[in-house]
Amino acid sequence: MNSQNKAFGFIQDHHLQLLPVILLVAVAMTILSESFMTSQNMINLANRVSINLIIASGMTLLITSEGIDLSVGSTVGLSAVGAAIYFQNGWDASFGPYGAIVFGVAVGAAIGLVNGILVALIGLPAFIATLGTMLAVRGLVFITSSGRTIMGFDPRFIEVFSGFTFGIPRAVIVAGLTALVAAYVLNKTTTGRLLQGLGGNERCLYTAGIRVKRLKLGSYVMMGMLAGLAGLTLAASMSAAEPFAGSWYELDAIAVVVMGGTALTGGRGTVMGTVLGAILLGLVANSIILLGISAYYQTFVVGLMILVAIVMGSPVLTGARAN
Repeated sequence: MNSQNKAFGFIQDHHLQLLPVILLVAVAMTILSESFMTSQNMINLANRVSINLIIASGMTLLITSEGIDLSVGSTVGLSAVGAAIYFQNGWDASFGPYGAIVFGVAVGAAIGLVNGILVALIGLPAFIATLGTMLAVRGLVFITSSGRTIMGFDPRFIEVFSGFTFGIPRAVIVAGLTALVAAYVLNKTTTGRLLQGLGGNERCLYTAGIRVKRLKLGSYVMMGMLAGLAGLTLAASMSAAEPFAGSWYELDAIAVVVMGGTALTGGRGTVMGTVLGAILLGLVANSIILLGISAYYQTFVVGLMILVAIVMGSPVLTGARAN
């Protein structure tokens, strides 16, 4: 491991270059908008960053292994709707309000399992396989919700994700713990080293007798579970499940991961970079809203940020060698 890595590999100096940009945007918005530093806006910003970070933490591990999941946004939506249906059908009377958490995460795990089977066992390209599940799952979201917003969540469920602990939004705590676990797995466990090896040189793992298919399958299930957790967090923050919930979240997650310095070609990943990328993207999106700029520009900005991150991380510019 590079000598620059510290604390479970959570800090890598060359990714701290995002910090000045984050500070610049924050200072500029403090000057330009009186609403930026209000408590309500900070809570909204924290929730947005947290939901994206939960997904992006899993995406960091997946992309490091040279995988990708375009279905995470749809999974977020179906998990949220699944939790709403749980309460709508009165299942909480038998299994309690917190059973919705298990149900929502299980929905995500099931979608991840399907992706894993398609990619790891059948051998379909990850981009194509997860693009198909993205569309299929989004269709399920509309079918199960009948295309309408579903409300009626138990207040105790909402409190789990949208309440506060010692003045800190619980969504932030969930996201922070997720990122810490992801960093530990990636940098301090055999599984993390195998994921990096999978992205660096899959053939070597096969030669060494590693069960590559099982490793890939597990990584997609993990991604699905985290997308399900993000869906529950989103539903709690909105106190409702909307059929369009999670739309474009896959692009946000990929943007965050790439901006943070994780190589799209696999073999190299950094969770600290992902954390900074999530904060930066959340700030940019929040700034666009506060400044009254059309939301259409947000998609343009996200795409531009991805392109810049890819170019800046190119071996041609960095002189880095493939692992």
